[in-house]
Amino acid sequence: MSRRLNKKNSREGFIIVISLTLMLVMTTMGVGLYYSSKQSAVEVADNISRSDALYSAEACIAEARLWLKVKSASDAPCKNVAAGKICHTVSQAKMSKWKLSNDSQTLQNRNDVQTYGCTIALLGSIAYEGGEGVGFDIGESDSYGQNIVNTKYMYRIRSNGTLNSNSGTKNFSSTVEVIDSMIF
Repeated sequence: MSRRLNKKNSREGFIIVISLTLMLVMTTMGVGLYYSSKQSAVEVADNISRSDALYSAEACIAEARLWLKVKSASDAPCKNVAAGKICHTVSQAKMSKWKLSNDSQTLQNRNDVQTYGCTIALLGSIAYEGGEGVGFDIGESDSYGQNIVNTKYMYRIRSNGTLNSNSGTKNFSSTVEVIDSMIF
């Protein structure tokens, strides 16, 4: 009988060793998954921050286009500025001016750390022949054979949006450049 007890005890010890080894492997896998998911969350947050910086740059472009539209009510904006020179600057503004009252607190906090600035430069002007028709009306006029000459002004809007993180560790920036034109 003593022989049977020794064999039984040695088997039970072997099962404990296998159980501990499997528990060690599963714990290692759990820790690896934790760090992997943590890194994925950081990457997602960085992508959101990059997108926010791009959105703030685009907000400045919208503000610059609005300025051009308002100034063009009477005459061509920046008409007396030399080609290539900056004629208007939107100074560093905060995105918080665009927030709505029904925005969530999280979105409002994100807007508070975003800033933008942009410049408008007159690239030049060219003579433009033709009227301002649409569709099949393009090129048609009451005066047959006479060309209507207008002036086309071209503008470059260069915008920079930044997102300054609260912790100060990572800052994101995005630059957008748009060419806009107006016919007078």
